[in-house]
Order: sequence, then C-alpha cells, then structure tokens
Amino acid sequence: MSHDDSKTPWAPRVVKIVKTETGFGFNVRGQVSEGGQLKSINGELYAPLQHVSAVLDGGAAEVAGLKKADRILEVNGVNVEGATHRQVVDHIKSGGDVLTLTVISVSQQEADRLEPNEETTNFPSYDYSEKRSLPISIPDYEYKYNDQTGERFVVYNIYMAGRQLCARRYKEFSNLNINLKKEFMGFSFPKLPSKWPFA
Repeated sequence: MSHDDSKTPWAPRVVKIVKTETGFGFNVRGQVSEGGQLKSINGELYAPLQHVSAVLDGGAAEVAGLKKADRILEVNGVNVEGATHRQVVDHIKSGGDVLTLTVISVSQQEADRLEPNEETTNFPSYDYSEKRSLPISIPDYEYKYNDQTGERFVVYNIYMAGRQLCARRYKEFSNLNINLKKEFMGFSFPKLPSKWPFA
C-alpha cells in the first residue's frame, strides 16, 4: 500500500521513539493470525494492522507523538500490514533503544468501528515492548489527617533507587492491582500484600 504524504491529520506519519527507563511507553494489540480481510481506514484499504491500545502518560511514546488507537504500518522500515501480533512485537524488540514507527491516526469513531468491543476481544496485548525491572521499595508508612472530613488514614512511602517518589493509600494499590489484572489477563500476578505489611 503506497503511503499518502499529504499533511492531513489522518495521513501516515513517522514517529521516532527513544527508549527510557520505562521502556518505549506504549501497548500493542491486534490479531494473532497472519493476513486477513482488507479494511478501510480513513478511506484507504489496508490488511489488518496492529494498533496502539495504550500510551503511558509522560512516557517515551507520548513525548514522540504516538497516540492511542494509532495503526502501525511499519516498524523500523519493515511493512507489517497483515502481520501477526508476535511478528510486530519481535520487530519492535529487535531494534534496540530507538524505534521508528510509521503509523496512521484514526478518529474515535473510526477506532470504535474497527474494534467495537476491544475490551472483550481476545487480542493479545504487549506492554511497552520490553520490560525492565525497577528497584522500587515501600520501606515505611505514616499517618495523615484530613482536616475537612476528619478522616485519619495511612499512606505508604514509595521509593525508587533510594529516592522517594510519592506516598499512596492502600486502596490506590488495590485499584491498580485490579486494573492491571484486567489489562493483562494472561499474566500471573503475585498476591497483593495485606494492608499492614509492617505489623
């Protein structure tokens, strides 16, 4: 498929992403089998394309201009129309710390038409293309008091590589755990610690 170089919002464009400590900062989702029926995207016909299902706030992909629902045409110069999810992920991982994507942005209406029930599809999703371990610890906690509501509560201090990042309540960890399990249904998560791990 030839690329339209006109400067329209929906024309294919090149995005260059430089990996940071949080990886490339986006999720890839799409079909597991190769080939498939041509689909009209912004008035042009394409073989099935993998798409961006999430972009990390402040991550490398967002900084580079990648958007949720973008369709991936090329990975590091390789055309991936009709490619499987695994093939696209392998291309992303093989490029080192710099990733060049040719993508097509679509309207929300177009995205809904192409993936009407994305939350219930069985498309695999790959998180940020490569995972890196981060030295995160929660060594202590402290009590807080809300003057407006009179509520007294506990917050846990979160550190990365010895530097404090933030403090969060237990229910925020619990909500994050629930959302992660929904997003990565095939992953076996460790049990969430109890509310009083320091007891």
